[in-house]
Amino acid sequence: MKRDKSPIPLSTLLLLASLVLAVSTLAAGQNEEVLYAFHGGSDGNEPQASLVADKAGNLYGTTVIGGDGPNCSAGCGIVFKLSPSASPGVPWVETLLHSFQGGADGAYPSAPLIFDRAGNLYGTTSQGGNGNCNDVNMAGCGTVFELSPPAIGGSWTYNLLYNFQGVPSGFGNGDAADPNGMVFGKDGNLYGFGLSGGHCSTSETGTDCTRAAFKLKKSGGSWSETVIYRFPGAYSPYGGPIFGVDGNLYGDGPGGLYGFGAVFRLEPPKNGAGWTESGVYDFQGNGDGAFPLFGIGFDPAGNLYGASLGTGFGYSNVFEVSPTPSGEWTESVLYNFVKLPQGYDPTVSPILGKDGSLYGTTEGGGLKWGTVYELAPPSVHGGAWAESVLYSFAPGNDGFVPQSGLIFDRGGALYGTTSAGGDTTCGVNGNGCGTVFRVLP
Repeated sequence: MKRDKSPIPLSTLLLLASLVLAVSTLAAGQNEEVLYAFHGGSDGNEPQASLVADKAGNLYGTTVIGGDGPNCSAGCGIVFKLSPSASPGVPWVETLLHSFQGGADGAYPSAPLIFDRAGNLYGTTSQGGNGNCNDVNMAGCGTVFELSPPAIGGSWTYNLLYNFQGVPSGFGNGDAADPNGMVFGKDGNLYGFGLSGGHCSTSETGTDCTRAAFKLKKSGGSWSETVIYRFPGAYSPYGGPIFGVDGNLYGDGPGGLYGFGAVFRLEPPKNGAGWTESGVYDFQGNGDGAFPLFGIGFDPAGNLYGASLGTGFGYSNVFEVSPTPSGEWTESVLYNFVKLPQGYDPTVSPILGKDGSLYGTTEGGGLKWGTVYELAPPSVHGGAWAESVLYSFAPGNDGFVPQSGLIFDRGGALYGTTSAGGDTTCGVNGNGCGTVFRVLP
């Protein structure tokens, strides 16, 4: 092949120089540390959920696959604990708390864990258990579990709290299935959303389920489950719920009045009636965004914030939904992500820092493989929210493609996971089996 020896235009050279400068700026001064790289065996593979931390600074999380579960081709997932190393630069120590077997105990944990006041861990698996969900191509309908710490030494104790049953017939009302995170209510009960089950109908094209909200109540040492709401189709959850100060459950997901997703709420029973659903904001697919992502949150003023896949105005966005005195809610887009060299395409919503900034991850942008970003409010920069890339991931021993949200420690450091990267001898084509990392803003 004859090479083209024509000179590169000056405008192209200037553009390339600006991109190199931008990428170099992203790489400079970064303060990221890989605390642990998963190896794909019994220690786990592919963490996707956000971490939780205890008062001692230990981190807890799950991997979707890995472990020694015999009923899953790549392992059925694990629950792990990471303890700080006594020496700087030395990887943290991982303790395996539970390896799912893919049978009655569950499989494929993909939602964040939560603590109770006694230090017990609670979580869900998206599949496994003894429910029959073959009609929606799931190996079991999912479970709720508890892990209790040892009194002195020893191992954590695994307790199966509930097996979801879905709608085995594929028609009519039934139990929830495919749980995706939970929250404790003030009454001490667990509340969550199932991404399947609730109400299902089967036709010649297959089985369609509308999703459900559930409550788990402890009585006499055992837990019982109640489906508190079956979504009729207008609104349905994507991630786990969150309680507002008004005592209502809030969530977001697909559907909505315009088909572009919505933020909704469930109000507890009044006067003997059941839980009731109402829309908080229906995305219209215009400049307001579309299809909100996992993890909406409240700020101290009672505003909801989250991220959506966005529209043609950018590569996803961050939005705020605010209540008004009339009882209506208004939506505003805080930031529209743009393509390289900044971060873009978040998979979960950001978290709010004490400084009023929002912090999150993207699976695209930066050095191509995802970022940790900060959105500073107008009070800092004036005029508009501004994005800064705190860290840009690159393939290799570093992690890449973060798909979880972030958490803070008391000192202000950010912790998260990447679903790939780390151990380059692990995973498909040496892409790694994921990491746990720390970034100092």
